[in-house]
Amino acid sequence: MRFDNITLEKALWMMQHYPVILIDVREQEAYEAGHLKGAVNIPYPKLAKTKFQKQVRYIVYCDNGIQSMRAARDMALEGLKVYNVIGGIKGNDKCIDI
Repeated sequence: MRFDNITLEKALWMMQHYPVILIDVREQEAYEAGHLKGAVNIPYPKLAKTKFQKQVRYIVYCDNGIQSMRAARDMALEGLKVYNVIGGIKGNDKCIDI
């Protein structure tokens, strides 16, 4: 399986036009300091223990796109439809819900 890399703008557009679940894979402290509106926090180490629905689309992000790329790879290997936000959310403070 594979995953798609998308821009933050594309992720926000998808959230308005498709049913997707947005996952912040950063640690809880980083999530609480600021996150994208509507995101659920599932830190990367806990992803393997999380049950996901195969018919749902997922968008994953982190600060810089590295951890979320790993998450997207792992989720895609499980047969999930997943998108990774390239570059994460750094530099996109206008999109963060604090």
